[in-house]
Amino acid sequence: MEFGILLKGVPFAATRLAQLAAASLFLLLSLSRTACADSPDAARDAVPRAAPDKASNLISIGLGKDYSLALFPAGDLFPAYAADPYRVGFGLEKAIYSKTGIDHAGSDRYHVKAGGLVGLFRTSPADEPGRGVQLSFGGGYRAEFDLSQDQDAIGWDGNYGAMLTAAPNSTLAFKSGVMHTSGHLGDEFTARTGRGRIGYTRLEWFSGVWWNITRHLAIYAEYGDGFQLNNKSVQKPNRVQGGMEYGYPLCFHDSIGLYAAFDAQAMEERDWRADLTAQFGIVGHNAHRAWHLGVQYHQGRPTISEFFQSTEKYTSLGLWIDI
Repeated sequence: MEFGILLKGVPFAATRLAQLAAASLFLLLSLSRTACADSPDAARDAVPRAAPDKASNLISIGLGKDYSLALFPAGDLFPAYAADPYRVGFGLEKAIYSKTGIDHAGSDRYHVKAGGLVGLFRTSPADEPGRGVQLSFGGGYRAEFDLSQDQDAIGWDGNYGAMLTAAPNSTLAFKSGVMHTSGHLGDEFTARTGRGRIGYTRLEWFSGVWWNITRHLAIYAEYGDGFQLNNKSVQKPNRVQGGMEYGYPLCFHDSIGLYAAFDAQAMEERDWRADLTAQFGIVGHNAHRAWHLGVQYHQGRPTISEFFQSTEKYTSLGLWIDI
């Protein structure tokens, strides 16, 4: 789809800025591929993928000569989805909406999130800490603030859960776990509009797979089953998700690159309408942490679960950090 069509309805200045950013990204990507083609660093994996070394583990216990047990390891064996607007992590976005689906909410908002996953333990081959099995626990907070209403909170979600991940090699990774999501409304928003909560709460089992097709291109797929729903009159259990990520290193630094990512989701409780997100920009990563600075376009359900039945469109400039 043409970028101008995607941004229809966004103020002219923001549209021009986004078009310039897209053109700059294409130019930088072309120059990077050409300049790095004969460089030893051309084989680097610019798609953020956890591959922690022994130094990143606080406590490592040998299990014979072939395996080790790391307590509270840094990073994870399964990468975070860069373009998933609902994932747990740290982030700040300035969003401009071309379509608003929440009554009494403005088109100029901040999106804020805080949280992450903490590794409890990982068992892996002694000489390959990026492989193995890991158990992690995590949680987070995700909110939207309305700039047209003195930055009042429209609403927020709270999440917590546990996840088991496994990486048999450098190409594949698997995950399975449970995640609790609870939707809430901002106090000022409730007082101003009189809207009450629908009581959105979801306890979900999920399972996913990540595949590095090449050093720079990865795809993923995930299924979720909401086995405990608070408001069964509007909530339904099934959720599907998939996406892809592409990254390529810049020659002037061994841990910074350009990336583009796409995420698609659909939920039974939304009659399987697609929630689509595209994101591109600059990515930096090391053995156990990644950050993304980029532009994002989203069309789908809001990031606040209390309004899951609505559909909105926005373009944002954001910074996202995975710990």
